[in-house]
Amino acid sequence: MQKNNIIKIENLSRIYRLRSGEQVKAVDNIDLEVPEGQFLTIVGSSGSGKTTLLNLLGGLDKPTAGKVTVDGTDLSGLKEADAVKFRREKVGFVFQAFNLIQTLTALENVEAALAPTNISQAERLERSMSLLESVGLKQRIHHLPVELSAGEQQRVAIARAFANQPKILLLDEPTGNLDTATGRDIMEICHKNSKSNGQTVVAVTHAEFVRDFTDRLIYMRDGKLRQIS
Repeated sequence: MQKNNIIKIENLSRIYRLRSGEQVKAVDNIDLEVPEGQFLTIVGSSGSGKTTLLNLLGGLDKPTAGKVTVDGTDLSGLKEADAVKFRREKVGFVFQAFNLIQTLTALENVEAALAPTNISQAERLERSMSLLESVGLKQRIHHLPVELSAGEQQRVAIARAFANQPKILLLDEPTGNLDTATGRDIMEICHKNSKSNGQTVVAVTHAEFVRDFTDRLIYMRDGKLRQIS
C-alpha cells in the first residue's frame, strides 16, 4: 500500500544576498516528496545546500520562492510563534555539534526537551531514562557532557530528539564529528529507533557509508538534487 507524502517541496529556492550584491543560490528550484516512514539521506559536499534545505524543512529558515509542506503545514509563510509550535510538536533535530546544555547531565538534557509539554514529571523522568537506555547510555545518565565522549554526546542528542515522539527526525551531519565506526553506530541507532516508531527521517551528510542505513539516497550539488535510489 502506497504511503502518503509527509513532506512535499515545490519549486523551492533559497537565495542569500551578500553585502557585495552577489546572490548565492543555496537551494535552486527543487521539488521533492517524502513518504511517511521513509529514511531519506541527502549526500553532498560542504556548500552543496543540504543544511539550508534541512533548515527549510524544520521551519528554521524561510524560502525565497516555492513552497514547503510538512505534515499538512505550509511552512513558507508561517509566523515565528507558529513555527516554534510546529518544531516542538512535529520535529526532532540532531545536529553535528550536539548542542547539549553543558551544565545539565545526560538525563537532564533529555528531560529539558520535554519541559514545554504537559506530561507529568514522573513520566518525563521515565521516558528520558528509557530513551537513554535505548541508545546504550544506561550507566551514563548522570554524567555531564564534558564527561562523555563525542559518540556518547551524540547519543544523548539522539535520545533528546526522540523525546517528544516527533513524526519527523532531521539529522544534520550527525556523524560529522565522529570516527567512522562510531558514526556507523549512531546511524544504526537512528535507523532502528525511527523504524520502531514509524518516524520519517531526513538526514544530510557528506559520509558515503550512511547509504547502508537508508531507504532512499539523493545527491545534492550546487543547490540541486539528483536522485539515485
